[in-house]
Amino acid sequence: MPRGSERFEVDGQWLSRRPNSPQWCRTWFDAATRQTRRASLGTDDLEAAKLALAEWVTLNARRERTPTREVVLGEVFARYWHAHGQHVRAAVQQQRNLFLVLSHLPEGITVAELTMQRQAEVARALLKEGYAPGTVKRCMAAAKAAVTYAWKNDELDRPLPFISLPDGEPRERVLTVKEMAALWDACEPPHLQAFLVVLLGTLARPEAALELTDAQCDLEHGLIDLNPPGKARTKKRRPVVPIPDFLRPWIEAAEGPVVAYRGRAVAKVNKTFRTIREEAGLGADVVPYTIRHTVATELRARGVPELEIAGLLGHAMPNIRTTGRYAKFRPDYYGQARRALDDLANEIGRLAGRPMYPNNEVRLNQPVRASSVLVPQDRSAIRPRVVGAGEGIRTLDPDLGKVVLYP
Repeated sequence: MPRGSERFEVDGQWLSRRPNSPQWCRTWFDAATRQTRRASLGTDDLEAAKLALAEWVTLNARRERTPTREVVLGEVFARYWHAHGQHVRAAVQQQRNLFLVLSHLPEGITVAELTMQRQAEVARALLKEGYAPGTVKRCMAAAKAAVTYAWKNDELDRPLPFISLPDGEPRERVLTVKEMAALWDACEPPHLQAFLVVLLGTLARPEAALELTDAQCDLEHGLIDLNPPGKARTKKRRPVVPIPDFLRPWIEAAEGPVVAYRGRAVAKVNKTFRTIREEAGLGADVVPYTIRHTVATELRARGVPELEIAGLLGHAMPNIRTTGRYAKFRPDYYGQARRALDDLANEIGRLAGRPMYPNNEVRLNQPVRASSVLVPQDRSAIRPRVVGAGEGIRTLDPDLGKVVLYP
């Protein structure tokens, strides 16, 4: 610091410069080595350096069971976002939710001042501004997650009670089989084809479908463990599900990630999905998660037992404890659901306007309506196996003369 100027210090960290350098540094005393240490803040502007130092302290300084009345709520939100929030699946929404809560609170409010009465005031203000009940509930849930994260990491001396809010209206958008066929017809990129097939065949959440690899698939027993090896199981359970017939060839063709682009796993499909959604004539209310709701609804309409649907969705299974881990090896494991999934895939194929192969390659001499179309072919196989009446024979039987696209 220049002579005669006051040292800028925040929580044991202060600003200084190295000799013959204009860059400001974060400076602290290392008790372990009994030396003063520095780290550049990347600026020679004093005011910018002050802001950078304050931000670093806010995000990184160690807190040890600090009383809630001494901790600013905005700092808790910032630390939570920096350490955890930005890495969750809905990171953008989580950031917005935290901002909405803070924007309806006095500046500099402490954690202790976020009483249940004040929480209710924030909720009422958001509802009055036109936010949906579901959005308001997610905002308060984000605030609760941030405060609870700080308490569980021993940064706060106690947890904070939060109000309970009613659930918002569920997403009612469910696709028809015809709309599913239109979506498939519009699906050109091979990695997005695989993505839709996995969603359809497993009822997985989009992130689970993108993370699926061939290592999670037991082709011998016909099972897929949607939870990757080493990944902690959370409340959003990723169950073990059966492999429908139409999904098996896609898994057999995979080398590593099932949903892959140029051999690498795909992290996001949002932009590409929006493109095919528009080409299919579907609205913005159709998102990848819609496939999960749609297939679950279809299974229920086809008479699949509610217990099987709940199991495929990863919902809690009543009366299943230790012996439940062996149930998946039964030959009839989710048998009705698996058959219904194959039937649904066949219906989508019959309504689709073109054969559905990887890379959209047409291997037949003429377009046909296939009995099972969501199936990749071996690139060496260019002649389909025909069963039934055969070529040149007329028949009224719809089951004769069909093309089988997998052995």
